[in-house]
Amino acid sequence: MKLKFNIPAALLIFVVLYVLLIGVRPLFSPDEARYVEIPREMLADHDFVTPRLNGARYFEKPVMGYWLIAGAVRVFGENAFAGRFMPAMSSGLAALIVLLLAAKMTGKREVGLYAAGAYLLMPLVFIIGTTCTLDAMFSLFVTATIASFYCAVEGYLEKKRLNCVLWLLATGAAAGCAFLTKGFLAFALPVMAVLPWLIWEKRWKAIFVLPWLPFVAALVVIAPWAILIHQAQPDFWRYFVVDEHLNRFGFMGEAKVEHPHGPFYFLLTLLWGAAEWFLLSPAIGYGFGKIGVRGEKSSWFRFLICWFAGPFLFLSASSGKLPTYILPCFPAIAIMISAGLFRYFEERPDGKGKLFNVPLIVFAAVGVIAGPVALIVIHYVLPKYFDVALYSKGETWKIFILFNALVLILFGVFAAFTEKKVSRKLSYFMSAVIPAFIASYFVVPQFVYDARGMEEFLEECRDEITPDTIIVAHGSNMHAISLAYHRTDLYVIFPGELTYGLTCKEAEEKDRIRNQGVTRVQELLDRNPGRKVVMFFPADRYFSHKSRFSTPFPPALSVKKSIPDDPEDKEADGQVMVRFQ
Repeated sequence: MKLKFNIPAALLIFVVLYVLLIGVRPLFSPDEARYVEIPREMLADHDFVTPRLNGARYFEKPVMGYWLIAGAVRVFGENAFAGRFMPAMSSGLAALIVLLLAAKMTGKREVGLYAAGAYLLMPLVFIIGTTCTLDAMFSLFVTATIASFYCAVEGYLEKKRLNCVLWLLATGAAAGCAFLTKGFLAFALPVMAVLPWLIWEKRWKAIFVLPWLPFVAALVVIAPWAILIHQAQPDFWRYFVVDEHLNRFGFMGEAKVEHPHGPFYFLLTLLWGAAEWFLLSPAIGYGFGKIGVRGEKSSWFRFLICWFAGPFLFLSASSGKLPTYILPCFPAIAIMISAGLFRYFEERPDGKGKLFNVPLIVFAAVGVIAGPVALIVIHYVLPKYFDVALYSKGETWKIFILFNALVLILFGVFAAFTEKKVSRKLSYFMSAVIPAFIASYFVVPQFVYDARGMEEFLEECRDEITPDTIIVAHGSNMHAISLAYHRTDLYVIFPGELTYGLTCKEAEEKDRIRNQGVTRVQELLDRNPGRKVVMFFPADRYFSHKSRFSTPFPPALSVKKSIPDDPEDKEADGQVMVRFQ
């Protein structure tokens, strides 16, 4: 069976989904604002060795991700498009690796093309790839590490010494870049992927021979910055290794667990992260059975199983979990999905596969009923009977976009169901989710922008900010404020992630740490008579503190809310700017 894949159309879809629209939404706080502000401060200070946030040392991550985003900011400016450009490109490059590796493994170019499409059209991949964080870049480097090692093993087994050496060097270089992006997981995840495979294959000699060259190559990549950061900030490696790794996982006593979740958290993440592909699990599973895990010809499939299962189980065993952590497992999933479907349709070139078609028609039938009902509930029932308004009266057009996206999704599913030509059948199914991805750029409720996208509110407050204005910020919004006003001298209440940077022995900002409590705002006013002082606070926290404490803040000259009709209690959703003098 020969499938055709429209490469220009696929590239156009990538450009639309991952490039052209990424600047539509404002940057969300705190994560996206953080990962643009740190590169901005690097560019402003011409210091590309020490990461800083609000002028304070920020040692939670190494430097590679900041460098890449800084390059995009230098080219495109300080905006949402620049912040998300490198994560989007990283997703595209990871898809290219998936394409090439799948084609190499199966000997079929079409499997690689559909695997790349499957990867880019998974909800988790799309969300992370269009969000300004370090995860898409880290996943790219981990994917390159694992894929390069597989190619190196092939060269080793075929006694192609030069190929093996070059791929091992590529493995180490990619692992080094992954380490410089996010730390020691850069080594743990590839090891958890390839070591079980080598044991399964009984490649005992390879286990002891092959890792050394990648290890040396990774050290060569890491060493220049590692030495420079040690010279510039002697405490970096102590903090990064002990606090950010050993303490976090409990190796030095009680674990500092962030984002604690149970052992099945990533199973649920997998369900929505690869959502539409679970519809086809009967056909994919049938294809898996035909491929099998026995025999020399199935070594590549065993590799994919280990690539997915090893890191997935390793991360599931950890107490701290976020959906982004399992992104490096998804390239393996995409290749397995494509290979399974391809194998299933090899026996059904006429496209009449019940295991593929029946789930689609069931989904379409449910969608025809449940989709409109859900929209009616959102638009009419929730506001009228439960006083819960997802969208305001001025956002009715977003309901219309959701309805149109639903219609197009159902149309794509129906087209995949009725199509007889396998290449078009698979393409129609993959393209069915595209309307949902496009709609996601435009249907975010305004209250989310008001609460998490501070750009518009900070612009409205700009007239209150002069170079000598003292700004007090809450730890959750300091990133956006520093970015908007190009200020690195904010006083931070509840500094959170900046606690170390403000208190480390070498800190130059020692007086700022004195203002960690809401009751110390008056102290700040007393020490700076005559200067304008403004404070930015999450509205719920501000009004909650006012009601809980008799004198948490001095008398305010004015209070401005990002959501004018926000209740003045702990139910408030937006931000406030308070002027004290």
